[in-house]
Amino acid sequence: MLLAEGPAKALTVDAVTEAAGVAKGTFYYHFQNIEELAAAVTVQLGRSFDDVLAPARTEMRDPIARLSFAFTQSLEKAISDTGWARLVVQTSETRNEFGRSVRDNLKAEIAEAIAQGRVTVQDPELATDILVGIWLQVTRGILERVAPPQLSSQALEAALRAIGSAPKSRSP
Repeated sequence: MLLAEGPAKALTVDAVTEAAGVAKGTFYYHFQNIEELAAAVTVQLGRSFDDVLAPARTEMRDPIARLSFAFTQSLEKAISDTGWARLVVQTSETRNEFGRSVRDNLKAEIAEAIAQGRVTVQDPELATDILVGIWLQVTRGILERVAPPQLSSQALEAALRAIGSAPKSRSP
């Protein structure tokens, strides 16, 4: 997907229609410009994130369990679908509704965990920055090399430590 390869402002309608194998008229029937196309893709990306994370929101009461689920499932999605991962990383470079929605949901989980005394980082915005930063950097690593076994669980453990939440202990 062209939007995953570079910023939307670098795209042209000609490049999009050529890659999609459609006429310019078809593009303009659906979108007025590249920005409108990028916004539609961002909305769809948000839906794909919601599809991955919906089970945690409805079935898990523990905010650390919910954010752990979201973190690991989205990394697993990045490992299995590098096109999706590239698009998420690319869209993270700009302020958009998808990014705000993800951050708002994560911040709510963290605020609940802070209220329960489950994390030592007491600023939900800072804790969100830490988790998103770790997730994005690990995802960039996935795009640059083969993901090692246990990547998601190791990254989660590091992310939880970074916000001051002890991961669940493992059985020997």
